[in-house]
Amino acid sequence: MSDKAAEAPPFPLRRSIFRTLYGRLAAVIFGLFLLVGLLYTAWMIWTSQLYLQEVNQKLNVNLAKHLAAERILLNDGRINKAGAAETFRTLMAINRSIEIYLLDPEGRILAFSAAPGAVKRDHVSLEPVTAMLAGGALPIYGDDPRSEAGKKVFSVTALTRAGGGKPVAPDARLDGYLYVILVGEEYSSALRLVGQSRTLRASAWGVAVLIGLGLMATLLIVHWLTRRLTVLARQMASFRAGGFSTPPDLQDPTGPPGDEIDVLGLTFSQMSRRIAEQIQSLRDVDRMRRDLVANVSHDLRTPMASVHGYLETLVLKAPTLTEEDKKRYLEVALKHSKGLSTMVAELFELAKLDAREVELNVEPFSLCELGQDVLQRFELLATSRRVELQGVLSPSLPMVAADIRLIERVLVNLIENAVRHTPKGGRVSLLCHPDGEGVLVQVSDTGPGISAVELPHIFERFYRAPGTGADSAEGAGLGLAIAKRILDLHGSPLSVGSEANAGASFIFTLRIAEPRT
Repeated sequence: MSDKAAEAPPFPLRRSIFRTLYGRLAAVIFGLFLLVGLLYTAWMIWTSQLYLQEVNQKLNVNLAKHLAAERILLNDGRINKAGAAETFRTLMAINRSIEIYLLDPEGRILAFSAAPGAVKRDHVSLEPVTAMLAGGALPIYGDDPRSEAGKKVFSVTALTRAGGGKPVAPDARLDGYLYVILVGEEYSSALRLVGQSRTLRASAWGVAVLIGLGLMATLLIVHWLTRRLTVLARQMASFRAGGFSTPPDLQDPTGPPGDEIDVLGLTFSQMSRRIAEQIQSLRDVDRMRRDLVANVSHDLRTPMASVHGYLETLVLKAPTLTEEDKKRYLEVALKHSKGLSTMVAELFELAKLDAREVELNVEPFSLCELGQDVLQRFELLATSRRVELQGVLSPSLPMVAADIRLIERVLVNLIENAVRHTPKGGRVSLLCHPDGEGVLVQVSDTGPGISAVELPHIFERFYRAPGTGADSAEGAGLGLAIAKRILDLHGSPLSVGSEANAGASFIFTLRIAEPRT
């Protein structure tokens, strides 16, 4: 397996604070709080200014009437210059926050208390004036002569021949209006209002403190929430830097996961362990592949070299060899050629079983009949080796459900392996009997047995236990591996038991076939 993943640079464990999730969230939250604070301050100033204007208008709604009652400002539609000048001087000395305007009946400005050139309009709208005189709901905003489009609260009274703001008959002649702007230009600045109001300043500072405390609390909460993500990111980076082979030591929660971060950590923990297991499995497979190539090369080289040597001898020494020698050489070469063919066939069969390319043809069959056939096949081999074959097979055994061709191969491999490992005078037995919902199959021999050190390896490819009495020239060490793969496909484990000088027993169980309806 390539280690390019392990050679790749790991994720940086330390980064700029502004490149981390916490840093970005903190910057966004700070900007959001700052924006909210500014908007709230602007809203507070604007509403405070409106409130002050409303209160000012309600308190001074009759100011214009009182001023007009003290002075006669218009006489037959003409300006009483002496009365107007005296009124303006008195007013500016008492209250510099208001401005006074004399209007004719059409709303044209006749005189004013503002500085020359400050007035931008020559008339004001009479609609808010009429609403004020009719007792409309306050606040009412009228035209600000100092601005071409501005509106301000005001006080107004009608000027008639009866004089000033005294009650007049409905048919009395109207000479004009006394129009008083209650919040003059000098006091119209919102910042100036805040600067002069201790209440507004205290409110602004209170809002700033609350926003600061809220920002600090929010940043602490964000830090607490992102801390687990930071730890998880560092563990991921460490896992990657270690070549994905050493999963981090994450404790799985005993109960259900709490939030999404817990779910993410649990998923990463399971994924990292799975990745580490798969990488280790790939390494084991790669090691087995190398061992397989080495074993195949070794086991193929021996019979091929033998075949090549005997055939080469026949070619080179044919004139000097007797017919009996030629026949013996050809028989040896044929024997090794057959062993070579068997080994290649078994390798292909084992490769198919490992790749799960073999499809099971499960059908009911009699295990008693199959066992008798297999035992008969090895009678000649057992007789030549002076080994007794024994079968304990009852005709009343129930039918089993399996692939008969593959199970036959399992019995052949197990019995052949037992015969070859059993010395002269020994015995090989095949025992079948019901066992719960299945039929137990046991192949036993009286050979030298298998040591405890060798037992874990007997199902590996090309493994041949030393000192078991097996002929090294016979078999390729694939029979038991093939038998185990076949039984794994059937979901039946193949177990082995052995004691020194007491032989070995291979046991598996096949499922009983369901009765046909």
